[in-house]
Amino acid sequence: MFVPLLALGGSQMDMYTGSLSPEEIFTEIRMQLKDAGIEGRGGYEAWLAQRNHYATLVLSDTSKWILRLAADKAHYIHLHPGRYSPHTLRVKAAALKTALAWWVAKQHRTLTGNLLEDLNRVRNEIRLSPLRNAAESNHILEIMALLSEEV
Repeated sequence: MFVPLLALGGSQMDMYTGSLSPEEIFTEIRMQLKDAGIEGRGGYEAWLAQRNHYATLVLSDTSKWILRLAADKAHYIHLHPGRYSPHTLRVKAAALKTALAWWVAKQHRTLTGNLLEDLNRVRNEIRLSPLRNAAESNHILEIMALLSEEV
């Protein structure tokens, strides 16, 4: 059930927590690129080449987004929140995987109500070592709270 979570990697990342929807983010980025005269993959590629192959755009909510060239020919704009950007949370991959697996288990009503036991069960299913105590889960709890707010 949790196999797709393994693709999140093993490091850390910045998770956007702002109020802009994905559609609003995409629209603002497309408009900024259009306003800069950048059209099509070739124009985008040339624009990035002038900027050491990545660029930073600031959106209306002050969040910063990093743009790179994606390998996909049709969808060539790769973007992600900037490191320590406003409206982001720096998360460890293991904590994010655990929180997402817990959220899925919650949706399937397979939680026991014992937080440490539930976290360790989902961590086992996603091939992560168990937590020794609840104090180790503060970062996970923070992400779980964000997930609960969004749903």
